[in-house]
Amino acid sequence: MSRIPLVEPEHAAPEVRALYERFAGPNLPVLNVMKLFGNHADLLAGLTAIGSALYHDPHLAPRHRELAYLRASQLNSCHY
Repeated sequence: MSRIPLVEPEHAAPEVRALYERFAGPNLPVLNVMKLFGNHADLLAGLTAIGSALYHDPHLAPRHRELAYLRASQLNSCHY
């Protein structure tokens, strides 16, 4: 159980609900991390802007993006 309450879509403010729909889509569930940031609409808006920049309109080819993920994992001694 999380210490910070998660904001479910049916209880979210209209602006938060709109951000949920934009990022998750009609057939995908809202991730718990999104529900966590739903407590602060401006923070959630920033997160969705970053997510959109990384995934919806990427400047890197998928192959190069994956190489960047792998290299960052190596540098930080993380298992990927």
